[in-house]
Amino acid sequence: MSNLIIIDITDEEKPVLDGSHNLMEIPGTGKVVVKNPSDKSRLWNSILDLKEIVNTDAEKVMEMGIINPGKQFENTYSIENLERPCLKLKETFDTNREMPDKVNNTFLYDRTNPSRLTIELTNRVDKPISDIKVVRNIPDFVEKVEPPTAEVGEVEVNPDKVIWTVNSIQPQSTATLNLDLKAVIKSIDEKKLGETIVTYLVNGHQLTMMEPEIRGLTDSLSGVTTDESATPGKWDCNVEFINDSEFQVKLEDVKVAHKVPTGEETIVSESPNETLSADESWDKDFQVESENVPELKSSIEFTTLFKVITRVIGEINKEHTIYPVINAKVEKSINPPEVNAYANTDMEIENTVTNVGTAAIDTLKITDELPEDFVPPEIKDLKLRLLGENETIEIHNQKQYVKKLDVTPPDLSPETSHTLEIELMKLGNEFKADTEFKLIYPLLAKNPKPEIKYMTPIEIAANTSVPGQDFITDEKSDPQIEIKYVKRKLKTLKSIRPGASEGEFDISIRIQNKGDVELENVLMEDQIPAGFDVSNLFPEELDYEASQNKLSVHIDELAGNDSLSIKFTCVGSGEYPRTEPRIIVKGRSATPKKKETPSPGPDSSTSEKISPKLEGDLYDLFDNLLNKIEQVISAADLGSAIEDIRDNLPPGPKLHEFMEYGRELKELGEEKVIGDLKDKVRNKLETFQAEFS
Repeated sequence: MSNLIIIDITDEEKPVLDGSHNLMEIPGTGKVVVKNPSDKSRLWNSILDLKEIVNTDAEKVMEMGIINPGKQFENTYSIENLERPCLKLKETFDTNREMPDKVNNTFLYDRTNPSRLTIELTNRVDKPISDIKVVRNIPDFVEKVEPPTAEVGEVEVNPDKVIWTVNSIQPQSTATLNLDLKAVIKSIDEKKLGETIVTYLVNGHQLTMMEPEIRGLTDSLSGVTTDESATPGKWDCNVEFINDSEFQVKLEDVKVAHKVPTGEETIVSESPNETLSADESWDKDFQVESENVPELKSSIEFTTLFKVITRVIGEINKEHTIYPVINAKVEKSINPPEVNAYANTDMEIENTVTNVGTAAIDTLKITDELPEDFVPPEIKDLKLRLLGENETIEIHNQKQYVKKLDVTPPDLSPETSHTLEIELMKLGNEFKADTEFKLIYPLLAKNPKPEIKYMTPIEIAANTSVPGQDFITDEKSDPQIEIKYVKRKLKTLKSIRPGASEGEFDISIRIQNKGDVELENVLMEDQIPAGFDVSNLFPEELDYEASQNKLSVHIDELAGNDSLSIKFTCVGSGEYPRTEPRIIVKGRSATPKKKETPSPGPDSSTSEKISPKLEGDLYDLFDNLLNKIEQVISAADLGSAIEDIRDNLPPGPKLHEFMEYGRELKELGEEKVIGDLKDKVRNKLETFQAEFS
């Protein structure tokens, strides 16, 4: 049993932290308990004085009355304006422990996230903190908790929580627990990382400035003894105080007064300030002069002694930290989705990247593969648009967002495949959940082949403002450009006519593309009889070779439903037998033979001139058109007349220009070619006649 009255002060703090460790509140309460530890001694007339009650609602002085043996007095109070708890809790949840240089705070959707939870406890006070217990809830998306590593204490791992107990943390020291987790994210909603509760005890510490004191009485004996001395009229006296309780008491003041005719006379005044244990006593001798037995009255002040025990009990409640989930999808729109084989087709590709997660996307990498037989876009033709909440941002016009914009290899050749590589940055303020980004560009199908599968895979890698592992799309299949097989239809017509002179023959070969697709790299070969030479080849701009027995003409491209007439003169002796020309469509993949300067064949002296026969034909054709004007003809009929003589004119750019003029006349309809229009048309026809000749 203690021989001191016990004043027991217990303060409690219950700090609440939000998910970012911000202190939301610290509710504080306290209880003061005065205990009588004795088995038999009572305490009465007791008063409790707390001295200092700042930041509490406690009463400063409380009358406790009688406290019987083994009983106690209690009083509770609240504590306000607490600034910080005794124990500091810090949690760090890293969603990718394999990148230790930074703390990643975003989960990757539908991926295994190798995470790490670090719990740190720091003692902020000058007393040891003991009996620490951390209960950390484990969220259900955590599939596995690796064996933990703790500097101190013991760790118990359960399916839904981890319990960490620590005996003691010394002042200004920190204890750390590392938990390696495997988090598998199957939904895009924001993830709650779990709540934490920490309980602890700080002995010898308090949250207030109370310095309590007790004054009270207990069992005691006191009195004054008077003995007459050997000298008449003098008395030997003694005043005595006995501690008759089980407590320690402090004897503070002793006074003895003698009653005399005029009143009272103080003859003893002592302040012993002595501590007396159970059954100990204090006394003092003194003499009094009195004829009769003196009337003495004593006054003794004492109080029970006490000890103060303080402690702080703490409970930290930390709310969920919430992490977003990064997820994105990409869709490729191919327009048209199907193109004709062996054709040149203008296309448009629209790639749409949608933020389908809850984390803002800050950086975006796009790798877009374009197959061979397609002409890639130029950088200037790329359109990058972010469809923000309030506006559409033309990313390609704002350099602050663009880190990389490349086409590899940097050419426009359809002979090889190409890769678009795009890296964007600083998008986080705009590329939020449900926002779309579009990459739009033109693509030219260049003679694709029906037997080839033209895959055009696209991959994106998205990341957040705190860059962790990239979220890379995992598509089930790659987009494909469908190729529609279209039959190639080719027709050749040949005519052989005697020329103006003996041994001269005018040859005309018309190649007609009757199909809907272009023909590229076409080779026409026609047999030349022995003894004949080739001259007057039209159109002159074609690439051709003439030998003693064969004429070869290379045609780069022949559009669908278009035709080309090749005319030449053969001069020699004897019969000119008919042979059929041979047409070979090599396609784009074959490289046509080119010459620096067209070779007209053996008779190079006539390469710059036309034959007299052709010159005469041209005169007749244009003279007929001019006569129609004089006979008053409508513009539409004149245009049709021009188109009717197409096959009789030398092919080439000038022929296309003349045919275009014919179409312009047809657009004028039934308007008569008279007056100013007649003069303009006549001048135009005479100009074309001169250019053809």
